[in-house]
Amino acid sequence: MVRTVKKHMDRLKAAECFGDFLKLGLGKPELLTGYIHPRYSLHISANARLIIEPNATQDTIMICTQIEVKGVSDYHGSKENWYIP
Repeated sequence: MVRTVKKHMDRLKAAECFGDFLKLGLGKPELLTGYIHPRYSLHISANARLIIEPNATQDTIMICTQIEVKGVSDYHGSKENWYIP
């Protein structure tokens, strides 16, 4: 699981902006609902997801250059278990 997180982190660093990263589709990025700021999840394993929050509004998400990593979570079902907060 750690290798996959490292791969995602390296890919995020290599992208010029968040829009470039989303266009590649690596890690199957999904927009999470129910949060004030846009958050995305990237697949790590069948249940684990890397949760990231671009430092942007919904209008500027494609040109965003700063991303905050929230951690690794299992958010399936009615619970949200954090592996790495």
